[in-house]
Amino acid sequence: MKDRLSKILASEGLTPSLLADKLGIQRSGISHIMSGRNYPSFDFLQKILVNFPKLSAEWLILGQGTMYKTTVTNLSDLFTSSEPVAPPPVSPTVSEKPKNLSSVEAGKKNSLDINPEILPPAEPKKTIEKIMVLYSDKTFTTYFPE
Repeated sequence: MKDRLSKILASEGLTPSLLADKLGIQRSGISHIMSGRNYPSFDFLQKILVNFPKLSAEWLILGQGTMYKTTVTNLSDLFTSSEPVAPPPVSPTVSEKPKNLSSVEAGKKNSLDINPEILPPAEPKKTIEKIMVLYSDKTFTTYFPE
């Protein structure tokens, strides 16, 4: 853990005391983790992940994967109000074979047409059970479809 903490400090251009101030913890807490005397608490790890949202939790906790997430989705960018958000439309599935084309229509066929015989089988219909919106103040709202 102390190696990962050192990498965070170097990558973010921070000193241990600046990190402690940013996380709102005592400077000695950082010092004890850096020296190997103490292991970080859940609260400490949570504060790091909240203050550095691009850090990978898997990397921080387990030392696996990359230091930074490859894609970051910030919920506040997706939901700008507390109003319910409608789910995206469900894409249609192929349920029947197209009818045979007449000889004139067959001549108009181009290379972008899809051969229905090579399409993957249709997946079972999925329905939305609930939608949860997580807020920065650690609260959430759950919406259930009617």
